[in-house]
Amino acid sequence: MNLDSSAPHAKIPASVFMITLNEEKNIAQSLASVAEFDEVIIVDSGSTDATLTLAAGFTNVKISHNDWPGFSEQKAHALALCSHEWVFNLDADEIPTPEFIAEARALIAADSHDALESNRTLIRWGQQPRNFSKNDRLVRFFRKACGHYEVRRVHESISITGSIKKTDATILHNENLSLTQRFTKANRYSELKAQDKFDKQQNASLASIVLMFPITFLQVYVFKGHFLDGVEGFNTSMNAAFYTYMKYAKLREMHQRSQDGL
Repeated sequence: MNLDSSAPHAKIPASVFMITLNEEKNIAQSLASVAEFDEVIIVDSGSTDATLTLAAGFTNVKISHNDWPGFSEQKAHALALCSHEWVFNLDADEIPTPEFIAEARALIAADSHDALESNRTLIRWGQQPRNFSKNDRLVRFFRKACGHYEVRRVHESISITGSIKKTDATILHNENLSLTQRFTKANRYSELKAQDKFDKQQNASLASIVLMFPITFLQVYVFKGHFLDGVEGFNTSMNAAFYTYMKYAKLREMHQRSQDGL
């Protein structure tokens, strides 16, 4: 048996963990990209499409079910189910590049750091949007004992205790959503983010509600350069402004309803 995890054809002794809900359009491609990993943990919160049927076709996949508690709690639950020392958090619409997988293999073999910070590149309908913004920088591959999720309903991130290696390797984020789906997602996320802020006793002033929409639009469309992407860039900027406006408007409404005893 070949025990060298750095060998190109050896199974990677690490667990991939993924949370899912109705991801039949994305999941097969995502799971195929991590076929080299020894274990893939999927925690599903009630898919009604072919997500789990497709996932079951991969021999390294283990499926679990858990009612939706929020993003960070669901990812923490999935993380707890991983059996390997090294873990890799992947969304169903993401694909690690071969360069990223090579970096993960090398990090396990070297055992020199506790986590890998990499790029995430947005791909929308087969193309990378044109703008001034750089790729997201995030930690997705890490030693299980060194990572934990802070409790948040949305925009969750992993906190690492230990040393982090940086790489230019990337994870591709295939966001192939219609405009309706993107605005629906922004509306949902604004509700969750407003609730997080409400729980922390934060509030929103009338000025913030009035001004954040135009400020956010200008910031994204002009200063982040999304005007370079034509109509798609305009739609992206409007969606970002809509999300910000709804976040603060809903936060203010939550306080008003709380004061009225509703």
